[in-house]
Amino acid sequence: MKKFMGWLTGTLTARITGAEPENFLNICARTGFPLGRMAWVEPFVLEVQVPARWRGDLRAVAEQAQCRVEGEVFRGLPFFLQRFRGRYALLAGLVLTLAFCLVGSRFILTVDVTGNETITDREIISQLRLCGVSQGTWGPGVNIREVENRMMLAMNELTYFSLNLFGTRAEVIVREAQPGPTLRDEKTPADVVAGAEGIITHIEPWNGDARFQVGDTVGKGDVLISGEMRMDLHPMVWEGDAGTRLVHAEGKVLARTWRTLTASLDLNAPGKTYTGEVSHRYALSVWGRRMNFYQNSGIPYDRCDIITRLESWTPLEGRMLPILWEKTTYQAYTLTTASMDPARAEAMLKEELMENLEGIMKEGEVLTAEYETERQGDVLTVTLLAQCSEEIGRTVKMDTDQKVRPPKSPLEDMVREEEKNTKEQSP
Repeated sequence: MKKFMGWLTGTLTARITGAEPENFLNICARTGFPLGRMAWVEPFVLEVQVPARWRGDLRAVAEQAQCRVEGEVFRGLPFFLQRFRGRYALLAGLVLTLAFCLVGSRFILTVDVTGNETITDREIISQLRLCGVSQGTWGPGVNIREVENRMMLAMNELTYFSLNLFGTRAEVIVREAQPGPTLRDEKTPADVVAGAEGIITHIEPWNGDARFQVGDTVGKGDVLISGEMRMDLHPMVWEGDAGTRLVHAEGKVLARTWRTLTASLDLNAPGKTYTGEVSHRYALSVWGRRMNFYQNSGIPYDRCDIITRLESWTPLEGRMLPILWEKTTYQAYTLTTASMDPARAEAMLKEELMENLEGIMKEGEVLTAEYETERQGDVLTVTLLAQCSEEIGRTVKMDTDQKVRPPKSPLEDMVREEEKNTKEQSP
């Protein structure tokens, strides 16, 4: 602090030369004249440092000790500013530079996001902009606690949000919410129905009664595992029909299926040929404020490709300033007809059909695959005939109007039979 104050007010460094420089030191000690720094340079030369405003007092003490003051060097801010006397442009530039360093360092120039995995930086920064914090925001005017609360209310995907300001850098630390486990629906009555036609190769009911066996042929929509489950009780507990109850049927049903998929492609596809006409437009964006260096904002050609290239100034690695130079290129073209190679088109259609087949199957594998190719004019058609082994069970909610059948005792049939016989014997 003492050194900084000396630089702020100015210092004087000089050499005290004489036959007995010790007398100078004795006088300084007797009169209480402070010396900021003192060092012997030669046997009769003493170098001292004092505040610049004490130049006259230093000369008076040196004369009293019969010594000379030589090699005066003035340092500090006042003497630095004296160099700009009459150079007002340089002085104005110095003032503006200092103001920019002092004031500009309080604006937010970069926003760094850490801790996110599924949510992108752009999503977080976009929402943060809506909460009042972005590149170019005045840092001291940001209410950090309020911004944190607003971000937590706006983004349900986050369980933690922290905003820290370090000069021109805003640090955002987030923690994403972990998705809860998916609970199985075991209460809603449901059936397992066939999602495709086929021959059952394996059926494994986990809950519910199986309606088919291995080797049976089923159609699309048939109930494979019923949610209407028959109650089985021991004969010593109940001798009659125990009734049914509704359950959420589950199970695994594998079947051999046959799939047919078709895709077509026009071999004369539209294409484009570039004419060679190219035009460029430039724009500069500073803290989100865009400045266009062109007048006409319309598209210059009827048909053209638009290529936009953004360049930013990154003085330090990983620290991008909010200054973007935008270059937009327009390349004109005309529409033409391009002929596609039939072999290449056929291979592309086969690959697309196989991807569609794998997407249709819930779980399984393709056993055999055969392709049929047909060309009518410029249209190429490929048909895929595949034999698959796949999971065809699909869970379907049961009709809510379906009722549970209550238990039926064998005594009820006996009572009804006696009542019937009594009515027949009565006159």
